[in-house]
Amino acid sequence: MKILKKILDFLFPQKCLGCKKENEILCPNCLGKINRPDTPYLKGVHITANYQDPIIKKALWMLKYQGVKQLAKPLAELIQERVWKKLETEGWIIVPVPLSWVKLRRRGYNQAELIARHLFNSQPAYRTGKNNLLWGGGLLSKIRETKSQVEVKDREERLANIVGSFEVKNPEIIRGKKIILIDDVCTTGATMSEAKKILKSAGAKKVIGVVVARG
Repeated sequence: MKILKKILDFLFPQKCLGCKKENEILCPNCLGKINRPDTPYLKGVHITANYQDPIIKKALWMLKYQGVKQLAKPLAELIQERVWKKLETEGWIIVPVPLSWVKLRRRGYNQAELIARHLFNSQPAYRTGKNNLLWGGGLLSKIRETKSQVEVKDREERLANIVGSFEVKNPEIIRGKKIILIDDVCTTGATMSEAKKILKSAGAKKVIGVVVARG
């Protein structure tokens, strides 16, 4: 498989979504030019980029629906540059917003978890042990299949759609802890609000959200 991948990469080299430079899915130059959001912080959620930026919109679509998992890394780097540096993460637990079992099985991966994992692994603290940022993948699970929030246009319906869909596993781990929730896109904030509510009800001391973009 590795040999086949090398052959395919040689015949059809990867190109940057922005400038079409070969061998980079999203080069640092184009990444840095992605438009910032009009509102970088809203209702406890830090927003990294403007969803209307054509590169960010395409990158999120390809990551989420076309299986281009390599895009999780540059998107995590964008979060790290614009948001992460401003946060005090010592003692926090990083938790990706989960997918339902049905969607996870269909897609094969959770794009929010890929982004969160890159963020976690890129922290100097993780490598040196000077900072106890903890990995919390799996602590929050989605126990009920819901309609895609994109399909639900009314905000009240979105809130109703997501209520009761999350569950905290091993609540003793998060009790008294501070949580950073990671997701790819936030639209009305209904998903983030419900996830934060469940985590707080399970004993989390504080919960903030970080997303790539607000749709």
